[in-house]
Amino acid sequence: MWVPISIVVVSALLVVGCSDTDRTAGRFCTELQAQLPALTTPVTTSADVDDLVDRFKQLNRITPLTIEDEWQVLTDLVQLAADVVPGDTQSLQELTDAAYKAERPVRSMTEWVETTCGLTMPDVIGIEGN
Repeated sequence: MWVPISIVVVSALLVVGCSDTDRTAGRFCTELQAQLPALTTPVTTSADVDDLVDRFKQLNRITPLTIEDEWQVLTDLVQLAADVVPGDTQSLQELTDAAYKAERPVRSMTEWVETTCGLTMPDVIGIEGN
């Protein structure tokens, strides 16, 4: 009878060991504060764009569940902006449409970050204004 229990214990340890990263507000706020300078640096090369997208994706992995959906919207928008083909009206229109749709979720997430972390998020969208 002890064999099934040990299997359960080992399985539980494996799940905990392989589970998602710590998604607490404290961890997210600390990492976001460390990343903010890089999130606000001007993007001038394709390597800069790739780095920016990677930073948003890294933060996405530790985003608290409270703002997970909103941060995903922002991460998707940053990825879409990185994929825009200059001069291609369709890809520019897709980005514009996505930016309008993202305005409210991103504003909600920004307010959470300001209230919970005491940090000011950089303007990413700015369509509706304040």
